[in-house]
Amino acid sequence: MPKTINIASPVHGFFEQHMVSQRGLSSHTVLAYRDSMKLFLHFAAQHCGKSCTDLMVGDLTANLVRDFLHHLECDRNNSVRTRNCRLAAIHAFFRYLAVRDPRFLAPCQAILAVPFKRQAQSVFEYLEEEEVLHVFRNIDLQTPQGRRDDALLRLLYSTGMRAQELVDLDVHHVRFSRPHYVRIHGKGHKERTCPLWLETVNALKAYIEERSVQFTATEPLFVNAKGQRLSRFGLRYIIGHRVSKAARTCASLLTRKITPHTFRHTTAMHLLQSGVDLNMIRSWLGHASIETTHGYVEINLEYCCPSVNRIILAAYQY
Repeated sequence: MPKTINIASPVHGFFEQHMVSQRGLSSHTVLAYRDSMKLFLHFAAQHCGKSCTDLMVGDLTANLVRDFLHHLECDRNNSVRTRNCRLAAIHAFFRYLAVRDPRFLAPCQAILAVPFKRQAQSVFEYLEEEEVLHVFRNIDLQTPQGRRDDALLRLLYSTGMRAQELVDLDVHHVRFSRPHYVRIHGKGHKERTCPLWLETVNALKAYIEERSVQFTATEPLFVNAKGQRLSRFGLRYIIGHRVSKAARTCASLLTRKITPHTFRHTTAMHLLQSGVDLNMIRSWLGHASIETTHGYVEINLEYCCPSVNRIILAAYQY
């Protein structure tokens, strides 16, 4: 095996050609892989007693990968989930390297054989119907900020979209005439549509009209106080702020850690409790596999929400 080939060229090709040009992965995925490879190469350089720029392909062995994973868990106190994410990035790089240069096929196979670690499946956190309604009741609709947050949370709850999907929305992605729906650009550049019930559309209309923006505009759907596109961190802050206010009069919210993904789980559970077909829920949420959606079935469903049934059925009519 040609051990004297520097690692710089394969790493550059992996990020610039393979991930961006060929696979067209999102910037968030590229950054996550970059961080993983940066940690791995830094560990390899220390382990081999040389700088990163002097690392050779032959320095990166399966035993080194195992030592790196042990370092993540024991020295950096990373979770199994984080450890597996780092390993996924390393696997992706060595799959690319094996195709790029078959001379490295054997060591790449050894590294690809390093297994992921099993982890306990966490229980989905979701809100009960009354908790969701309580959050909405505590939003002051007399203020511009309140009207924005009301429209935002209604859209998040009715679609169950991911945080990044929501902040990436532009005004023209929403169809304000019948049939009402929102066009979502999801993971892997996959596009899907979700129906919207009339209450959500009216809240969005009021918010957009207040900003003096045309319904066909390519401007961001949600903006912050400076008029800039709302970020994922801004979305987390809004949810935290609104839940905190609601928790003053709703004891069950006091001990809950509510995130944008909690609303996603909430939408899925309420759809399931309303009798919506699993394949429809999968399409609604943009899951790549039905197995992901099936995880919600395993949660004990204590009751179905009658008013949510009404809401979901109303959404299908538009």
